[in-house]
Amino acid sequence: MISFFRKLRQKLIADNKFSKYLFYVISEVIIVILGILMALQVDKWNTEQENKEEAHLFLTRLKNEFLVNREQMVDKIMMRQKALSAARELIRFADGTSEYKQSEQVDSLLALALPVYTFDPSLGVLNQLTSTDKLTLIKNEALNNKLSSWNSMIEDFKEDENMYNAYNHNFFRPFLYKQYNSRNIINSRIRNKVINPILLSSPEEVNREIGFSNKPVDVSVLQQSVEFENYLAFVISWISLINTQSEGVLNYIDSVVEIIDDELIHK
Repeated sequence: MISFFRKLRQKLIADNKFSKYLFYVISEVIIVILGILMALQVDKWNTEQENKEEAHLFLTRLKNEFLVNREQMVDKIMMRQKALSAARELIRFADGTSEYKQSEQVDSLLALALPVYTFDPSLGVLNQLTSTDKLTLIKNEALNNKLSSWNSMIEDFKEDENMYNAYNHNFFRPFLYKQYNSRNIINSRIRNKVINPILLSSPEEVNREIGFSNKPVDVSVLQQSVEFENYLAFVISWISLINTQSEGVLNYIDSVVEIIDDELIHK
């Protein structure tokens, strides 16, 4: 096309037809400009399509990550609920109103009440989005606000979990180590598989019983202890608080997943 116009210009100049020459020069410039604009438009369209595909991929991965976190949170809530029920039964034991009175029964209740179940969310996809500035691919303002607040919300939640974990390990457990037979509690935990092993490659090692103590255990030591009641009261208070906050985290996750689903449908 450019070669055609070049030859045409040369002919018009040779024939001394300046006005027509000028017309064709302007036409040639317009055609070049239009070609550039079309190329830019095509390039912009391709870029937008690539961004949409990348955003769709990230949204799908992000949804899966939040659903995995949701499943973990539901599991932790259920585990804490069992711990809470056991702690409440131990309070009744301390009051002398529980049907659980034998040492083996108390051991089983303590094995349920003692563990600390923490929420450890997966943040890989979200961290990848924020660290590589890919968050700009997500155009939904409501979703962006949710994602931007997620880390700070989890940090606040983890603060309470960590405080309870410290209380549990620094006060409640040392009391039991001194006043009661912790070996029996641990063996009850293993026997009843209260905690599933994380390293599934060798669960038999983690779940191998250590046996019960052959030394006599006097449950009245706990039943008559005001300190034991106080520790249980704090355990119940902490677990209740953390589980209430966990429900809030679940609602937050559900709202994020709902927005992502809506985005995926309309993309």
